[in-house]
Amino acid sequence: MAEDNLSNSLTGNAPELQPPDVKATAPIESGEGGIPPADITPIGTTKVKALQTAHNEPHAHFRWHAEAFVDGHDVFQGIVKNISMTGLDLILDHNLQKSKLVKLHIHVPPLDISNPPHVFEVSGKITSTVFDSGEESFRSGITYIQFTLNSDQAYLQSLL
Repeated sequence: MAEDNLSNSLTGNAPELQPPDVKATAPIESGEGGIPPADITPIGTTKVKALQTAHNEPHAHFRWHAEAFVDGHDVFQGIVKNISMTGLDLILDHNLQKSKLVKLHIHVPPLDISNPPHVFEVSGKITSTVFDSGEESFRSGITYIQFTLNSDQAYLQSLL
């Protein structure tokens, strides 16, 4: 029998294989736009609660300079990207994967070039770090813990 299968595969005459039994399931009725309603979970899937991210709220795609004070003593120069009222992405040449907390000095460019940039300070928790091939640097997701000044938080709100 094994020789027959071998000779058939060598000559191009593969034996016919029967597909495995497929269990019929009830169709899922679509909601708006062909998307299943939220209360229906298709068979073989698991409901997962969506994580709250900075992208679920208004955010801006600025590229602002920042200094990152990591572990209380290391200072790295970086770029703030995708900033919102709850967090931001920080582009750095340094991998912050093993770090937990960071203090940022974010330099907001002035509207009038003759004025200095507005610098505000915020402490944050590093939630993720990945290598961003588009930036050719590391991108760390940071969630704010505390603004040093309440006026800085209001200032950021006015920019978004």
